Amino acid sequence: MLAIFFTLFIALASAYPARGPCTGDCWTHDPAMIQRVSDGTYFRFSTGTGVNTMTSSSLKGPWTDVGSALPNGSVITLDGVDSSNIWAPDVHYQGGTYYMYYVLSKLGTQTSQIGVATSKTMEPGSWTDHGIIGIPANSAYNRIDPNWITIGGKQYIQFGSYWQDLYQVALESPLQVGSNTPHQIAYNASLNHRVEAAFLYEHGSYYYLFFSGGIAGSYTATYPAQGEEYRVHVCRSTSGTGGFVDEAGTSCLESGGTIILASHDQVYAPGGQGVLTDKDLGPVLYYHYYPLSVKEAGGTGVSGYKYGWNELDFSTGWPVVKAV
Repeated sequence: MLAIFFTLFIALASAYPARGPCTGDCWTHDPAMIQRVSDGTYFRFSTGTGVNTMTSSSLKGPWTDVGSALPNGSVITLDGVDSSNIWAPDVHYQGGTYYMYYVLSKLGTQTSQIGVATSKTMEPGSWTDHGIIGIPANSAYNRIDPNWITIGGKQYIQFGSYWQDLYQVALESPLQVGSNTPHQIAYNASLNHRVEAAFLYEHGSYYYLFFSGGIAGSYTATYPAQGEEYRVHVCRSTSGTGGFVDEAGTSCLESGGTIILASHDQVYAPGGQGVLTDKDLGPVLYYHYYPLSVKEAGGTGVSGYKYGWNELDFSTGWPVVKAV
């Protein structure tokens, strides 16, 4: 435990480069970002009513709120859950179609489901909702924070939060898990297992598992204790389906995870991250953060979150955030 907090202290004390600029509407929460194949337009999706959708011609903006991806909410019904309050979208392009995985959940519980919708354009209202993808219920995990990837021609979803942390499951099709069984890929034994938001990214000979650790929430002037807030970790694996270790060689199943981005300057509690392969810049880490000045003033709830981004340098074999 002491080693974990010592490592975190060093990371927090280190100087991180400035985040990339943002103009226009820079609000976001649990973002997913993708460039449209047809014209290069950037789409940024976020947790919110019907999945908040923003577009821009540049990573820098100006970003414009164009509406909700699913304006009528999800077709999934869960007891006590508003079907229009949709979390943690994850979007990819495959075979001429965009796929968006999303979550309905009751906060702090395992009453959760992952669904999927498809679109040819990603424009608000163009999505067809196919509902639940069929990950089986299990007391070991929570079915939230989906992330899609292909490994060796096979499709997988990473998911999970708290409980026994992060899991992976193969898909029978982009719309269904079928009879496949999830397996664990990361676990942190400290505190109450505050690990979530898996994002698996292939680069060179490795698959890099990015995830968020620490407390995510509506920050206030006195909450949480220093060093317990969100930050971005990474482990890597040659197979992509297990054997993830951090830079020190510690297994991701044994509380491993190298911190690559933590609170600095006005960027407080970065997390909810993903990686975009930008057509001009290459790998870009995008995330939400809470402006430190907003926290120090008492916080404004989820409306306080902002969009941040940095280029990534993989020249050492491990991702390092770069100055813009």
